[in-house]
Formats: sequence, C-alpha cells, structure tokens
Amino acid sequence: MIDRQKHLLRLADWSEERILETVDIACRLKAEVHSGQYSDRFKGQSLGMFFEKPSLRTITTFQVGIHQFGGLPVILDPDSIGLGKRESIKDVARCLSRWINALVVRCFKQELVEQLALYGDIPVINALTDDFHPCQAVSFAQMLREQMGDFQGKTVAFIGDGNNVANSLLTLCAKLGMNFTLACPKGFEQPKWIVEESLPLLKKRGCKYRVFNTPEEAVVDADILYSDVWVSMGQEGEKESKQSHFLPFQISDHLLTLAPEHCKVSHCLPAHRGEEITDSVMDGSKNFSYEEAENRLHAQKAILWQVMTATKSIK
Repeated sequence: MIDRQKHLLRLADWSEERILETVDIACRLKAEVHSGQYSDRFKGQSLGMFFEKPSLRTITTFQVGIHQFGGLPVILDPDSIGLGKRESIKDVARCLSRWINALVVRCFKQELVEQLALYGDIPVINALTDDFHPCQAVSFAQMLREQMGDFQGKTVAFIGDGNNVANSLLTLCAKLGMNFTLACPKGFEQPKWIVEESLPLLKKRGCKYRVFNTPEEAVVDADILYSDVWVSMGQEGEKESKQSHFLPFQISDHLLTLAPEHCKVSHCLPAHRGEEITDSVMDGSKNFSYEEAENRLHAQKAILWQVMTATKSIK
C-alpha cells in the first residue's frame, strides 16, 4: 500500500493545511532567491527526473530548484530505460530507490507514478500525467496568494477542455474554499469521478461547482480566468476536430469586458496564441501567466522540501 503523504501523486492526497504550508514555504523560498541567498538544504542528495512528455518550465525549474538546494538533478532518458519494456517498473523503482533521494515523473498514465511510488522507497512527484498536474496547481495558488491575498470565496473560471490542469485546479479550489467554473463545449467536461470527489468538500466550504457550455456565462462573476491548450500532449491527432468545437472558447479582450473589472487571467503555458487566448490578452496587464510560471521554481522547491525532509517547517 502507498503512503500517499510521502509523495505528491495528486493534490487530493494533501490536506488544506499542507497545501497552504507549501505555498507559505514557496513564498519564503522566493524571497530567499530574490535576496541572492541560497542554502544547501539538500547538499549531497540527488533528484531523478523521468520525462516521457516534452517540457520547458517543469524540467528547467526542477533542475534549477534542486541545484539551488545544493543537490544534483539526474535526467533519466525514457528511451534508454525502456520502463516497463526493457525492465519492469518494479525493478526500476527498487534500483532508483538505492541511488537517488526523490523522483520527478512527467508521463502519460497516472498509473505509472502510482506504481513507481508503490514499488520504490523514495518520494515520487507527479510533474504531469494525463489526469492531473498538481505542481501547476500549487504554483497557481502561490500566484493567487501574491496577487489577490486570501483564497476563500474567490471564483476560478477555467475556459477550455476539462483536462488534467482543470482537474488539479478543481481539487485546489475544493481544498482552499474557492468556487470553480468550467466553460467547455458539450462532451469535453471533466471526468465524473473527479468532480464527484470534490463536490462534498466544496459543499462543506460553501463553494460552487458549475459547468457552462458558453464562455460568456462562465466569466460574469470570475476573479480569474484560466486557460490551457485545447489539444493536450498525446492528442495531436484530435487537433482539427477539437478546434472546431473550441473556437468560441477563447480568452479575448471581448470576453474580459464581460468579466468583473478586477478579473485577472492566467495560463499554464505553453500558450497557443490566437487559439485559446489572444495575443492582446497574453501581452496585457491582466495576464499573470508569467508570474505563475516564475512560481513553478519556488512552488516546486517547496514541494521538494515537503517530500524530501521529515521536518515540516523551514527553520
């Protein structure tokens, strides 16, 4: 059985208190970096990085983050390892547990991160699967803390596909007491079981989950609009068919005029300008995508701190 508190496999495994603590740690680590002061918290330790999917922000920030901690990033090439083909997942996990101190995995199937956590003895961090993207959600939470202060009662409107990022943001909202709105074409909603998992906690916190099939309805009470690419990695063959459905679901200057004046925008990146979001919004003053991207470094360092040490606060 997996000790789910030892890892970050999905955000639903972590309590509100642990998520908030992670955001607090991330803010302190960011201040530390901006002051030019680095400490070797994990000197002599190593972080394995297994990436089946391409990456800019995730691979860079985890490498830089462990380096700033005094540790060593180790890139594990999927083609060389042949995980589950050349060698069993069980054997790979057990060997890695004897060499490295934690493992970051960016892959297609959620089952893979679960199996690596089951068979290994080191913390496993989900750096994106087809189902979830918890690291992105923590970075988003840090950005919200910096830009809006309190979480309670805020409304996040996700405009686009009910995908892995949307799933983790829904969990985040349920944990931290925020409303979550999804605007998507019919047939592209989030998986029913993920929604049902979050509904009791949303209800307990007095928060709402809503789905609209037009973006105009979704933005009227939003504090922040969020977007992601319409076609996720591994779904490239669906691009033409999906675009025809999603063309109306674009964050544009016009859509922003229908939202409250204070409403902000963010995107997990990479952004396909002219598709899910326009150039003018990406380059506008309401866009905080780059602040969120900056926080990938600090939030992921905080996640590393949480799973790589038994201490629950930075002294």
